[in-house]
Amino acid sequence: MDQFFLLTIGAALVLAYIGAFILKKAGIPQTLGFMIAGVVLALIGILTELSIENLKFFVALALGLIGYNIGHELSNPNLTRERIRRLLLIVIIEASAAFAVVAFLTFMILSFVGFSYALPTAILFGAVASATAPAATADVVWECECEGPVTSSLMFVLAADDIVAVILTNSAIAFALWVFVPGSLSFNAVLFEPVIGIIGSVVLGVVFGFIFLYPVNSEKDRGKLLELEIGMVILLIGVIEVLNGYFASLGLLIQISDIFAAMVFGYLVRSRIDHDKEQVPKLLERVMSPIVMIFFVMVGGKMALILTTSDTLLLIVLTAALYLGGRTIAKYFGTAIGSRIVNEVPAIQKYLGGCLLCQAGVALGLSFIIEETFLAHPMVEAQIIGLLILGVVALSTMILEMVGPMAVKMSLRAAGELPDNHATFEPHDITLVDIADNNASSASEDEDLNSVTDDENEN
Repeated sequence: MDQFFLLTIGAALVLAYIGAFILKKAGIPQTLGFMIAGVVLALIGILTELSIENLKFFVALALGLIGYNIGHELSNPNLTRERIRRLLLIVIIEASAAFAVVAFLTFMILSFVGFSYALPTAILFGAVASATAPAATADVVWECECEGPVTSSLMFVLAADDIVAVILTNSAIAFALWVFVPGSLSFNAVLFEPVIGIIGSVVLGVVFGFIFLYPVNSEKDRGKLLELEIGMVILLIGVIEVLNGYFASLGLLIQISDIFAAMVFGYLVRSRIDHDKEQVPKLLERVMSPIVMIFFVMVGGKMALILTTSDTLLLIVLTAALYLGGRTIAKYFGTAIGSRIVNEVPAIQKYLGGCLLCQAGVALGLSFIIEETFLAHPMVEAQIIGLLILGVVALSTMILEMVGPMAVKMSLRAAGELPDNHATFEPHDITLVDIADNNASSASEDEDLNSVTDDENEN
């Protein structure tokens, strides 16, 4: 192990905290501060390739904790089954649009410059582009106390987005590996083995969820089980790492997704736990915060090393520009088209797409997985692809972390869901259900008023 291991971790945490504190004063999400801290540490020589290699276990651990947190967000008791079906269709349309547009644009630029294996690389870019960052978006919603039809749909869409991204990325990795050495794998393996990995992720998440549900529902104070909860997430990630290593040794493309399994685990726990024990997720976020900080510091450091040593810096910048433009357009118009198809209220049709521009943890985690997978490949072209994808996604994320939250705030303000001075929200779009609820409420108030009047007359 690197003798500067603890120095690197300490410096990463302290500098990340300082960077996040400064940027938060300027209204910029703390994630960007973490990444800038990584850039600085890499440029001054503290964060090196060796130290990043030694810290790699933080990637899987951070992804597991992020996935578990996203799973909690997926379980929203205010969403009916019918509404979930409509939102899922919106997610499929906008995520597919981001995948197709980004894949097309990056394929065009990579083909134009004569880049080897442009098609599988473009498909990988498209898969990662479908992911959206819940954290930065949720910060805007919570800090500004937003509420309304767009806000109520937003967190579910964000979480479902990331599930689609995980599935697409696993399939894209399998396809790319098959393109590199087509004779070593059957096309059926490319089609079905990633599906087996997704099914395995669901099964493991469900199994761990049911195992954890018994003690957590038996214990009155969920806070006493915090160590067990974190331990279960880490154990889940560890089991997946072992299984994936075993499948790789057999030459199989089966990859169980740690982040997807953790999402299923978190969703099951959140949906089946007694609601009077929901005080722990915030505490869990605080505990996992240092791990997530180090993960983003690693991403920033890795990006700095790639950009300062890469011979393809111009290609990374050009590809990142197309990636950003294509993803932004596809997310916005894909959401608008999907919302119109399912006949959502006008506010969602117009403004939900503007809330889906942020990109951070999941996309960076997936690009890290792609980089690790292809750096281990013997072909030099595969290694270049891994570095290119991580460099482009990291650079794009830094830009989106500045622009995305502002777009969320502007969209919610335009939708009338960002109250000035936390004023009471008044929805723009009144439905028959709203009218019925209002009538029922008015009738109830009238009954109460009549009851009070009668009592006074009797007295």
